[in-house]
Amino acid sequence: MDDASEIFAAISDEQSREIIKLVTNTELTIQQISSMLDIPLSTAYRKTRKLEELEIIKKTKVIRTLEGLDESYYKNWINEIVVTYRDGELSFKLERIKMEDKIVRLWQKFSE
Repeated sequence: MDDASEIFAAISDEQSREIIKLVTNTELTIQQISSMLDIPLSTAYRKTRKLEELEIIKKTKVIRTLEGLDESYYKNWINEIVVTYRDGELSFKLERIKMEDKIVRLWQKFSE
């Protein structure tokens, strides 16, 4: 399967779209995603991992818990996905969040 087909499959999946929506405005762990969407943890892991591989979402930080486990946080990494079907071929364009936008969000967090 090529990247365009994989991206199309990911955004065609309702749970994957819900994950993207959830992590658009806030960083969440897979456990939080699982709980908020009421889906099994294994499903949340699998879909989050696929979205991360496709660079639609990104792991933003890892925090070590008191139990010594690493807890990863995820955030939306794109502004827009355009999928095109032309002459029997799927293609896609991802518009990623610009570095300036990331810096602005970082400063906003510090000012809170």
